Amino acid sequence: MKRIIYSLFFLFFFSSLALSADDVKIKEVFPFFPSLLTTKSGQPVNSSHFESPSVCMGCHPDIYNQWKGSMHSNAFKDPVFQALWNLAEKEAGPEMRNLCGGCHTAIGTVAQEVRKEDGKFLASEVAMEGVSCDLCHTIVETRMKISPTGLPQNASFVVEPGDVKRGPYKDSKSTYHKSEYSELHTKSEFCGSCHNVFHPVSNFHIENTYTEWKFSVYAQKGIQCQDCHMVPVEVAIQTAKTLKKPDKLPGRPSNVGPMRDYMYTHEFVGGNAVIPKLMGSDKHSEIAIKRLQNAASLDVKFTGGKKGDLSEITVKVKNETAGHNLPTSLTEVREMWLEITVTDDKGKVVYKSGGLDKDGNVDPSAEMFNAYAVDEHGYHTVKPWEIARFEYNNTIPPKGSKTVKYTILTPKDSKNLKVDVKLNYRSYPQAVANMLLGPNAPKIPTILMTSKTMNVALK
Repeated sequence: MKRIIYSLFFLFFFSSLALSADDVKIKEVFPFFPSLLTTKSGQPVNSSHFESPSVCMGCHPDIYNQWKGSMHSNAFKDPVFQALWNLAEKEAGPEMRNLCGGCHTAIGTVAQEVRKEDGKFLASEVAMEGVSCDLCHTIVETRMKISPTGLPQNASFVVEPGDVKRGPYKDSKSTYHKSEYSELHTKSEFCGSCHNVFHPVSNFHIENTYTEWKFSVYAQKGIQCQDCHMVPVEVAIQTAKTLKKPDKLPGRPSNVGPMRDYMYTHEFVGGNAVIPKLMGSDKHSEIAIKRLQNAASLDVKFTGGKKGDLSEITVKVKNETAGHNLPTSLTEVREMWLEITVTDDKGKVVYKSGGLDKDGNVDPSAEMFNAYAVDEHGYHTVKPWEIARFEYNNTIPPKGSKTVKYTILTPKDSKNLKVDVKLNYRSYPQAVANMLLGPNAPKIPTILMTSKTMNVALK
């Protein structure tokens, strides 16, 4: 079976790339296959060629402190990822080490030093720093044009560690290293290399964040990933609402450099509030919650209202400020759902949907905004390597909306009703956390994104 799988890998990539020389082997095109990551030389590079973030902190303390505790800094150490990675390698084979490691520890991957001890992945100290300063600032180009889809995916970038650090300023100078302007660092294609994940055999889009942005109004207006995820959350909210980024965002990226008219922050905050807090960063968790609480809006309408008759509650959920779908990334495990409770004037519950049971599972009747993934046999799965397709995708596109209708029987003996609607979010179900982390799994909190309450007088 492993030989068959490897053959499929080989044939798929070979035919997709349409290589000009028949004798060129797939490993020469993608040396860390099935990750599309590579180095400028196409050869492994020792992790000692990369600087530790603690060195960068000397001249960039503010940026370092923003990055420290972020999901990028914990990309390798994240215990949920570690458990999923471990399971992937056990069930899908050794190819998963490079495929997952290409994004979560690109340094460890190009150094080919990721190892496993007692069921835990380890590497050199700098490789375990995850998505770090010297990784991003030694990326020289994207290989998206020769990826199977023509899109950035599966770590499709080229890294060249050394004395030259690349970034968004054309006049940057340093007494410690050489500096070079990189337009790529200001474009979404830079981020898309890891925030677009395709199954390496079927090429099914498991994580589609970049592509969701690419065909959105945000891309049409020139709003890049960096314009919302590398600015203070308040600025990101305003940028998303107006579809116009600020002309100035003053800051000093280096304590030995000049004040800049526009400075990118480095928290890289998205919607994951669980892992930063688990790893000791309340700050990053709080920013993630703030982003979630400004991502969507609710509009609630009540039709009917005659005692003893059927009435209808219409809830419209709009994606207000996310430049990609809500939710995004691993949408087969993301949970964004409506919780609705209707009570009469005596406090009696007339209708309820979307609560949690005693084990922390969402009411199966709840309206859930995510994707339903199945394997090749049509069975539901939350394991990325098993996904063959989505049976449905109920995520909400940028500036788009979804409308849900509820029918209730209006009580005969009540004068009014109270309708309470909540939009909730969890990065993954409690059952998934339990599966991966066992008895040590933390309780996954439910984050209230937004809510609306309506009082209705009955006829």
